[in-house]
Amino acid sequence: MIEWLLFPLVITGAALIPKKQMTDKQKIQTIFENCNLAIKRNDKFHYPKFQREIKRDTYTTYLYYLPLGISSDQFEDVIPALKDGLNKEVEYEFKDGLLRVDVFESELPEKWSYDVTLLQPGTWEVPIGRNHKGILYHDFEKYCHLLCGGVTRFGKTVFLKEVMNTLILNNPQNVEIYVLDLKAGLEFSKYKAFPQVKEVACDVYESAQVLHQITNELKKIELYFREKGYTNIIDTPFKKRKFIFVDEGAELSPNIVKDKTAKKYAEYCQGALSEIARIGGGLGYRLIYATQYPTKEAVPMQVKMNIVARLSFICASQVASRVLLDDVGAESLPSIPGRSIYLVEKMRTVQVPYIDDKMIFKMMGEMLHVDTNIK
Repeated sequence: MIEWLLFPLVITGAALIPKKQMTDKQKIQTIFENCNLAIKRNDKFHYPKFQREIKRDTYTTYLYYLPLGISSDQFEDVIPALKDGLNKEVEYEFKDGLLRVDVFESELPEKWSYDVTLLQPGTWEVPIGRNHKGILYHDFEKYCHLLCGGVTRFGKTVFLKEVMNTLILNNPQNVEIYVLDLKAGLEFSKYKAFPQVKEVACDVYESAQVLHQITNELKKIELYFREKGYTNIIDTPFKKRKFIFVDEGAELSPNIVKDKTAKKYAEYCQGALSEIARIGGGLGYRLIYATQYPTKEAVPMQVKMNIVARLSFICASQVASRVLLDDVGAESLPSIPGRSIYLVEKMRTVQVPYIDDKMIFKMMGEMLHVDTNIK
């Protein structure tokens, strides 16, 4: 009787022995195999071959050789499975013939606040956001314009204010700012207190006036550059840069505006913005175009085609994501204000620094001695 009881007890005991947990490296390989990330040659499947592992403070990098024939599109289809299987954030890139997979140990912060340590005085670099590897900056000397979008209340206007604040504090003597605040001027009119903010237009009619002034000046500068043989302001003695902020570009779309007279002004505005996007960069003009309605009507094709850098907050659909990023992804962002995808060369998820009006006026008062009474 004892002998008969022994075997079930052994089986039960074996079941209680904890199984060895798979490492992330093992999980990645299993996911590759389960997702058929391979090519078949001579009746044998060839999967990405592990090369080495690099441990860092906040993430681990796994490097793989890819068999010839596996495309980047094939690997992109595996990313959701990697994130779910590892239960961690994952980024990847192809570099020097290797597939690089970065696996992060912690999630991005849901909020972090702007402070003066983010400033880069004398440069045209502004903090875009924090990701797992540190703080990303956008350099307006390298990428003159920026397209920004996403659904309302998730951080576009906060981001525009952060950019404006940074530009002024980095270059108080050499920056001019023009704002087309198509939310009736409610967000940016208060900033007329800053000498660097030259104009704040509040509707399509005022926007047309401001853009008429800007494009006339642009033509004069273009003529001067031609006479001097200049091709790019970066190679000239001129230090001043002029930034045009558009907050809610959809309000300048002739297809969205209902009033017939307003439509004509909207057509002019879109034409002027397209001109700035096409030729303004080399002349010292920088366009930051934001909209909560990322459609082909709201984002003029000439504007989009001349803007390399993109920042997308959460979008309502894949269609909207493609308008901003030329790819899907923004529709799958978590519903966290400030969470966005920054695209320059590749897409990177970031958390944009938070700033509010009181913080801005406080910094301006302390650093530039701007006299304001905002409460």
